[in-house]
Amino acid sequence: MKTIIYIFAITSCMQILTAQEDLSSLVKENAKTFSIQNNQFVGDGWNQVLEEIKAHNNILIGEDHFFNEVPFFISKISSEVKFDNYFCEIDPYSAEIIQEKIKTLSQQKLEQYTKMFSNTFSFYALEPEFELLKRFAVSNTTIIGTDQIVLNADRLIFSELKKETKNMKALNIYSDIIKQSTVHFNQFIKGNGSPYIFSEDFNKNIDSLKILKLSSKEQKIIEDIELSQQIYQTQNHNLRVQLMKHNLVDNFNAFSNSKNLFKYGATHMPKGESLLKNYDLGNLVSNIAESQFQTSLHIMIIGKSGLQGVPFKGMKPQILDIESNDLKHYKIFFDATDKNEWYVFNTKEILKKAQSKRIEVDDKTLERVLKGYNYLIVIPEVTPSKFMN
Repeated sequence: MKTIIYIFAITSCMQILTAQEDLSSLVKENAKTFSIQNNQFVGDGWNQVLEEIKAHNNILIGEDHFFNEVPFFISKISSEVKFDNYFCEIDPYSAEIIQEKIKTLSQQKLEQYTKMFSNTFSFYALEPEFELLKRFAVSNTTIIGTDQIVLNADRLIFSELKKETKNMKALNIYSDIIKQSTVHFNQFIKGNGSPYIFSEDFNKNIDSLKILKLSSKEQKIIEDIELSQQIYQTQNHNLRVQLMKHNLVDNFNAFSNSKNLFKYGATHMPKGESLLKNYDLGNLVSNIAESQFQTSLHIMIIGKSGLQGVPFKGMKPQILDIESNDLKHYKIFFDATDKNEWYVFNTKEILKKAQSKRIEVDDKTLERVLKGYNYLIVIPEVTPSKFMN
């Protein structure tokens, strides 16, 4: 009996190893490369991705955040392809405000403005990300945010409402929120306390605003601030995803039958089940595209080595570790790279061939990537994005 069990165990191990070897072979067979020469991308991999982007109306980029290389990649795409809309991981109000400032202020005035407010811009406080927004704004690509209001964007948004409100009591409350938000955030980035949005004083100010006679715009912003506060306090990821879907549908007329580019964290962009096991924005876009007899294009971008930037100024960049919990799932792709070039893996083709050969994918995150993305791009070495000011 022991002999039979031993033989069965050995056979099972051999089958698993063979399956992994077969999958590794498929990964290598469906890889192309490209590189940067004279500040331009060249190579078969670039040509393949660019051709696909030109052929689709909805292009979804799922990134690992805070690298210089991703906005550089997007900027090179935008020099070849004109997009009607750029959907991004920021709230609708911040997106509208930043876009308006870029389009209407002189370069000198814009620099002065960003010195005052750029630390409220979320990802777009990072220089390459802000330059990407500028590129889209000046080319009349509409920038559309779908996320919750970021922790310290209260100062940015209420600074604009202060100029618009007709209610003097509201104006005074907005002024106090702006002042207190600045003080709290300056302490927060030094490691003391938390952003003003989490304070009891902030709640009192919001309650005072809710009983005033305000414009519909002011009322809606206050509602959305409260919802964003709830998302942060409860860490309710599903509610955040619901909000992003809601904001996308709110822009359906702009989105429908347009050339759209989406750039979000990689967890949000798969066309099927997300990396966090729910059905995210990428799934909704995929379904809407199908309802229009189209397909959406999903591309994931990760780095193999180098340094990753940080969300707040003053923090130290992080060294990428391919053995970390975040990156260990992609070892099969990293192992297939042997040159200092960008690699493009045709995950759609890898999955198709794996299924035809009945190869099991044991890693569930890897399986979701293969099912959720058409292509996966590996950057050989990444560098950390720096803040504007």
